[in-house]
Amino acid sequence: MCLMLIFWFHLLYLLTVWTIAAYTKSDMTDLDPMTIILSAIFFTCYFCLTLTKKHPRLFQILLLLLAMLVFFTFSSQTFNGLVLLILLVIAIQAIDHLQGWRLYIQLFVQYIIVIFPYLRTFDLFMISYLSLLLLFIGFLLYIWRRTNQTYVELNDTYIQLETEYRQLKRHTLIHEKMVRQEERNQVARDIHDSVGHRLTALLMQLEVARIQASDITFQEKFDQLKVLAQTSLDETREAVKALRSEETTGLTAVIQLIRKLEAESHLRVSFHVQSGALSIPLSNDQSVALYRSVQEGLTNMMRHSDERQASIEFNFIGGRFFRFQISHPLKKKVEVEEGFGLQSMRERLEQLNGSLKINQVEGEFRLIGTFPIDKGE
Repeated sequence: MCLMLIFWFHLLYLLTVWTIAAYTKSDMTDLDPMTIILSAIFFTCYFCLTLTKKHPRLFQILLLLLAMLVFFTFSSQTFNGLVLLILLVIAIQAIDHLQGWRLYIQLFVQYIIVIFPYLRTFDLFMISYLSLLLLFIGFLLYIWRRTNQTYVELNDTYIQLETEYRQLKRHTLIHEKMVRQEERNQVARDIHDSVGHRLTALLMQLEVARIQASDITFQEKFDQLKVLAQTSLDETREAVKALRSEETTGLTAVIQLIRKLEAESHLRVSFHVQSGALSIPLSNDQSVALYRSVQEGLTNMMRHSDERQASIEFNFIGGRFFRFQISHPLKKKVEVEEGFGLQSMRERLEQLNGSLKINQVEGEFRLIGTFPIDKGE
């Protein structure tokens, strides 16, 4: 977006300066056909610059051609500051996209164009004056370029550090989760080995005591104690099973994972859970597909939208289909090309017998996914 603004600013600037220079040359009379033709060629070549930035040789040829067009259009025996303003824009393009000997050749050619009228008359004063002026302008451009490079390097370093921070934070969370789960497993083993074994032994002793008891009343008491001990053993086994399993499953786990992504990426994500979708039991494949889809949707939002806010909606439709929608603001419509991320998202949902839809309505971009909830249960 910023590059386009710079391009249009340079274009409007050149149009203004070129128009003034052209009318100054003709003394406010009708323009001669040669000036019109050269002007048309100049702006055509300038438009083509954006198409050749990835080809340094062709880009430099166009810059040299632009400089020569300026020379042949406005060459005169007197100093023309408007020509210098036009060449300044061309020099900025050269400094931004050329390096090494290509840049030096371009700047030298433009320097010769500026002082050429005074080389023919050997006007040392004007040659010295323009040389010092161009040297000063070149120094300012050099400082500007170095400052811009420093900013780009600092920005790249910031992005790299931010990425490493997110990775470190993610690894820390994973490590904490592993340690916590290991502690839970240890507690579960201790309960199983101590309490579970003792309750089992208690049940066996109660059964022996019940058999040996001659009074029917005592047998009934032993039966009640056995039921109580068996219930305690069953509850202990369920507790051990719960400790060995993950803390959360289904949509609750997905929401927790998305909240972590939200914190790492500095996003503002609002959730809307409707129609009892929070209590729907999701299989492992469905949970993974849902999380990866939301992750790709948020990544897509950060790539195409200036806003860093999104809305995620979960819904349970018709008692069978789970539906999710990821939406974010969009200033203007974009041409959607399904890359690897969206294709993977679509494939995951299709493996669940689901589907993916992409809509752009009323300044909003929407990703809508649906899959049957009985898939994989």
